[in-house]
Amino acid sequence: MEEVIKFLTETPQQYLATIGLDGKAKVRPILFYFAEDNKPYFCTNNQKPMYKELKENPEFEMTGATPEFAWIRIAGKVEFVDDLEIKQKVVDSNALVKALYESGDNPIFEVFTIAEGSATIADFSGNPAQTYEI
Repeated sequence: MEEVIKFLTETPQQYLATIGLDGKAKVRPILFYFAEDNKPYFCTNNQKPMYKELKENPEFEMTGATPEFAWIRIAGKVEFVDDLEIKQKVVDSNALVKALYESGDNPIFEVFTIAEGSATIADFSGNPAQTYEI
């Protein structure tokens, strides 16, 4: 899991895919903020389609890549977090999030982590991909 967190820290922009409420695939950029107790944290707004899609079906997949063409793929289920301390830490970790939500107790602000899943890190080096349980 340490390698997954390292990759996310060095390449925080990911692309998260959900099944839309219309049954079609939806992909959007998302940022990784930090990890605590080996859990990566992300956020959204409960007025957005992504939140509604993940509440309806918590299964997701995300991917991101480095400029050197190493990539990560994470698949699993999201778990929304109602811990005010974690939520405030996400707000405080990013100026844009702070400007948008001001405080972790903002009623539209949602934080999530990965409840169960796996991550694969690969590249074009010829070495085998590495898989990690989350």
